[in-house]
Amino acid sequence: MIRAASGHGGVVLVVDDLPRNVQLVGSILTRKGYEVLFATSGEMALERLEARLPDLVLLDLMMPGMDGLEVCRRIKKDPRTLHLPIIFLTAANESELAARALSEGAVDFINKPFNTGELLARVRTHVDLKRTRDELERIIAQKNELMSAVAHDLKNPISSVRFSAYMLRDEGLKAPDPRAELVDTIMESCDGLLKFIQERLERDAAEAGLSQLQLEPVDLAEAVGQILRMNLATAHAKDQRLECVSDLAALPAVRADFHAFGQVLGNLVSNAIKFSPSGKAVRIEAGFDEDPGRLRVSVHDEGPGLTPEDVSNLFKPYQRLSARPTGGESSTGLGLSIARDMINAMGGTIDCDSEPGRGASFWITLPVA
Repeated sequence: MIRAASGHGGVVLVVDDLPRNVQLVGSILTRKGYEVLFATSGEMALERLEARLPDLVLLDLMMPGMDGLEVCRRIKKDPRTLHLPIIFLTAANESELAARALSEGAVDFINKPFNTGELLARVRTHVDLKRTRDELERIIAQKNELMSAVAHDLKNPISSVRFSAYMLRDEGLKAPDPRAELVDTIMESCDGLLKFIQERLERDAAEAGLSQLQLEPVDLAEAVGQILRMNLATAHAKDQRLECVSDLAALPAVRADFHAFGQVLGNLVSNAIKFSPSGKAVRIEAGFDEDPGRLRVSVHDEGPGLTPEDVSNLFKPYQRLSARPTGGESSTGLGLSIARDMINAMGGTIDCDSEPGRGASFWITLPVA
């Protein structure tokens, strides 16, 4: 379990294969009130991060064995350390590699031999930014907790108002009596509020589950097979073909939470069936992504497709799309927002390609186990 950083000035992990460099940087930072952790190899740095999460990593670019770029890649692929700021310490002749480091997710680099004032200024800037982000996340979490409590407490009085309106309606109020129209308006307003509250509570429950994800090797053949079995009856009821067109047994496992991945993939397949007309096909395929360290799982449908505006709003909560289910099925508008959060928490990505009239393709990428 990673412990959060503590210390008045912040906690900095210094990684360099030369102990004298670690000692020099450490002494500068310690005098300014920072708590310093150290590592003399890439492997040791990753071990340090398993035990303690700092506010910043000062990382030597060129090290024997696992170099700084590889350490950076591994830090950015781990959901727990994804947002950890990294500053590279580089030699003057390593400017090209330093530029690569920024593309790998580093926030800055400092040339060696460095100026003490410049080092302290950049460390202070990025530690302050990281701590500000942490504080904002804490405030947002408190706000969400308050909203959830308010939503939960509102359910009962709104339900009572709706029940009272229903009883008035049931007592014989009918059009053209203007009171009947007012009662109907009260009931519709209560229904809308209750639906919104229920969606909010469902989303909070899903977000709470993100902190409990168990990342482990997941066999795609097993996961996809389960999704096919769960959705075949629904597809057949709409006279649709549901099939996997890839040899999943030939692919390696992905690193994911089995149940969360199943929920997301099941959501994509369910949506493809829901928004496709009768007589069409829904296809699942999988293979290596452009990044050979990741696999891509795609769900293709032959439905009406999505407008550019729909595509831009797909993963936002509480959005309603122009496309409508073809069989009158219901939709809360929350599924894809939650799916994105789950996949991001597993170190993956999720996106969509679609054009009106040409169906939609949703895809997930996840790291190979």
